[in-house]
Amino acid sequence: MKIITNQLFQISILNSINTTNGYININKSIDWTSNDVVRKLKGLLGVKKIGHGGTLDPLATGVLPICLNSATRFSEYILHGSKSYLASIKLGESTDTYDSHGKVINTKDYSFITKKHIQDTLCELKNIQSQIAPMYSALKHNGVPLYKLAREGKTVKRKIREIKIYKIELINYNLPFLTLRLDCSHGFYVRSFANDLGEKLGSLAHLVSLERTRAGVFELKNSIKIDDIDQYVKNGDINNYIMPVDYTLKHLKNFSCDISQEKMARTGQKISLSSINKPIIYDDKEDIVAYSEQNTLIGLLTFSKKDLELKAKKIINN
Repeated sequence: MKIITNQLFQISILNSINTTNGYININKSIDWTSNDVVRKLKGLLGVKKIGHGGTLDPLATGVLPICLNSATRFSEYILHGSKSYLASIKLGESTDTYDSHGKVINTKDYSFITKKHIQDTLCELKNIQSQIAPMYSALKHNGVPLYKLAREGKTVKRKIREIKIYKIELINYNLPFLTLRLDCSHGFYVRSFANDLGEKLGSLAHLVSLERTRAGVFELKNSIKIDDIDQYVKNGDINNYIMPVDYTLKHLKNFSCDISQEKMARTGQKISLSSINKPIIYDDKEDIVAYSEQNTLIGLLTFSKKDLELKAKKIINN
C-alpha cells in the first residue's frame, strides 16, 4: 500500500511539472553534453517543451539553465546575457580542439613566461572586441556543424564574432598552469581565448578545465547538480527548484493590464496608451513585461512611440 501511495504521489508531482513554465538552474557535470542534460530532464519530467540557455562543452562544468515549456520562448535573455567562468589553462602545448580533450599538435617552451608577463598580456587582451570561433564548435557552416567538418580534417572560414571581455583576473599561477576568472559577453569562446593567450605570450596554450559560474541571472551557488535530479523528483522537491519565467525579465520595465487589456494582449490586439493619465516611461521598440491584475505574467509587449501602443510580442498561454 505504501509503495502504491508513493507511486501516486510521484505521478501527481510529474503531472504538475508537465505544464510548468520556468527554469531549472543545473550544475552540469564533466563529460555531459548540454543535450545530454536536456534529454535526461525531458525523460524524467515529461515536459512538452524543453531547451537550454547556452551550450557548455563536455569538458566544462557549471551553470546550464534549463527552460521548461513556455520559458523556452524567453531563452534569448539567457543566451544573450553575460557569462562568468573559471578557466584553467596549460601553457606550452596546443591541441586541435584548443582544450585537453583534443590531440596535442605542437609544443613550445614556456619557461621564460613570468607572472607580470601574463598580467600585462591579459590587460592587453581585455580590450579585444572580436573573436573567431574554433573549428571544433557547434556553430554551423552551410548547415553542417563545424566540429563534423573538423573531424574530417576540413577547415573553413569562420565569421568574426563581436565579443566583449568585462573583467579578467589571474587567480592562480603555477607554471605551466594558470587559472583565470573571466566575465564576458555571450558568444565568447574561452577555448579560443586560451589558444590566443598562449600565442600572445610567445608560447602555446590550451584549456584544461572550465567552470561556468554564472549565465545571465543564474549563478552557480543557486544551481543543483544533474546527478541529484532523480532524488528531487522522487521526493517531490523538484518544484522548489523551478524558477518562474519572469526570473530572467526583472531588468525590463513592466505594465499592469486590467481585464480588458489582458484580453487584448492575449488575442493579439494593440493596447492604446493615449488615454492613460500618467507619464509614459517606455522607449520606442522597448520590450515590456505585462502582468494581469492578479500579478500573473502575461508575456512580453513591445512599445510603439509613434502610435503610443503596446503590441503583443510573446504571450504565455494559460
